[in-house]
Amino acid sequence: MKRWFRRTRTGLMAATSTVLVGGLALAPAQPAAADPAGVQRVLDWEQPADRTLPTAAPPQFTKQWATAYGATNTTGATRDGSYAVRFELRKSDPVVSGSKRAEISQRDEQPANAERWYGFSTQLASTWAHDTSAEIVSQWHQCDVGCPGGSPPLALLTDEGRWKIDFRGQFIDLGPYTAGAWVDWVFHVTWRTDSAGLLQVWKDGERVVHRTGATHGGGPRSPYFKFGIYKWDWNTGAPSSVTQRVLHHDALRLGDERAAYGDVSPQRGCTRTAAVTATSATTHEPVNPPAHAVDGDLTTRWSGQGFGAALTLDTGAVRRLCGASVAWHRGDLRWNDYALHASADGVSYTKVWEGRSSGTTTAPETVLFTTGSLDVRHLRISFWANPENDWASITEARPLVL
Repeated sequence: MKRWFRRTRTGLMAATSTVLVGGLALAPAQPAAADPAGVQRVLDWEQPADRTLPTAAPPQFTKQWATAYGATNTTGATRDGSYAVRFELRKSDPVVSGSKRAEISQRDEQPANAERWYGFSTQLASTWAHDTSAEIVSQWHQCDVGCPGGSPPLALLTDEGRWKIDFRGQFIDLGPYTAGAWVDWVFHVTWRTDSAGLLQVWKDGERVVHRTGATHGGGPRSPYFKFGIYKWDWNTGAPSSVTQRVLHHDALRLGDERAAYGDVSPQRGCTRTAAVTATSATTHEPVNPPAHAVDGDLTTRWSGQGFGAALTLDTGAVRRLCGASVAWHRGDLRWNDYALHASADGVSYTKVWEGRSSGTTTAPETVLFTTGSLDVRHLRISFWANPENDWASITEARPLVL
């Protein structure tokens, strides 16, 4: 691999674009299958045949580390199951493939114009202190023969205490990192040299990048994926205030054009609640305002009267929502008919679920969008009927995010 050169930062912020989803048919919603046809490789380290570290890379991958501690399996920090991989790179380590690195690499065998999905989790060790020098923790490398040299067209890195993406020389800031915390990533790339290319990135279920156009510089094959630690400044002698980096990586799933977000996402079940930044309603009693539906207290509620009375939850950004958790006032004594509508822009809404609560509990009940997860920001809960009166009364409600 050729040496990665530091580029001039452009200070670009993450870009998002709105998505208008189509109509959804009513059908029982199910989580994604464990390993659907579009998932080409799962590397969650649970299979004994994959735990070949530190001697060799797992099957279908290439070793790029030089020490016994460069890449090892661990049970001490895991995201998915009982095992993960621990990468360690020291400033004194030997040079591997032209630079200081501890990485696991795909083979250079991706077809031209490939559409690919990459889902994985990373955890910067608690010792990951701020450094004046950046490092790549995942990268997509140009093919090795017949391709333009230089820097990778796409890389995920830590720099100046922040997560950043280097996309063809443009730095996209994804916010500060937190050492010791797992972060779930999904990358969706159509590898093209013309306007048909696409780059989408989700961080912990929030879509943080949506770019169209060329995604690499050309060649007979598409870029291939590498993950671990790559710190080029330790090879060039540039200033650096640390001498060791430790990173954990888990839950890798690689998919082709048949895959979808839910097939590769590290968080594969619809169980996480999304934060709500604002609430509104078409109608409400002064004593029972919309904010009472998100205050974490089942003894307070939002109440609105009439057929179609609706509560709207704003998550603050486009996220990969997959369902909702709703608790009803007197939910153990009466059922409630209602519908869910979702929107990316707060203007155009599409129905994503409709049905009836159980009528047997006051606890939150989970419903899933009928055709799986969607990139949306706003969730509207619209009341239709109950057997007692024409009042909608929700004690707690949360969108669910993958």
